[in-house]
Amino acid sequence: MITDGSTEYDKKTLPSLVLSIDAPVDAVYEPWQDFWEERYSIDIDRADKDRNSIAYLAPQVSVPAVGEKNVDLYTNVYGDDQGSKVALSLAYSDSDVVNRAKYPSAYAAGKALLEEFRTYFYTTYFDNRISETREALESMKEDSADASKDVEKARSKMKKYEKKIDKLRRKIDDTREEVGDDIQTSEEKTIRIRELEDQLQQLQQSRRTYLG
Repeated sequence: MITDGSTEYDKKTLPSLVLSIDAPVDAVYEPWQDFWEERYSIDIDRADKDRNSIAYLAPQVSVPAVGEKNVDLYTNVYGDDQGSKVALSLAYSDSDVVNRAKYPSAYAAGKALLEEFRTYFYTTYFDNRISETREALESMKEDSADASKDVEKARSKMKKYEKKIDKLRRKIDDTREEVGDDIQTSEEKTIRIRELEDQLQQLQQSRRTYLG
């Protein structure tokens, strides 16, 4: 969407065209400069950043689409993480700024430039995001494949350990059956030994009591 607005540059406010972009402002700054350099061989000088707003200026440059006369390109990119705006002002001099009424053809050319940038931006923006997403997807698939291999290895080891555990359990059960009677006899003997020891201690105590 392109609307009428204003551009601020070095304390000047100029009438401008404003393009709305559905992308974070940080993603627009560099493509805006690249657009002018790649398409029109124009270097727009970047001013200091004021919060999320950056102003640009390309003085007295030739833009054939606008006309034969050189123009000053005043632009401003601003916005936030939710969306951005690109403002463009065309001026033949400080006091002669393009507007809809005075320079309709140049105004229409400025609008066409913003429409061209919109196509340029979204093509680059989404192509890059698609490429990044594909790379992330491929990387995730590789990680997933590696993880699946690790899981299979772990499952194989678990099966081996489970077999060993089953063998050990069977050995324990067999051993219990073999020594079951002996264990019971041993426990009974232990109890009997304790009873006899107690009985002996009581008899010795009684003997000392009666005989000194």
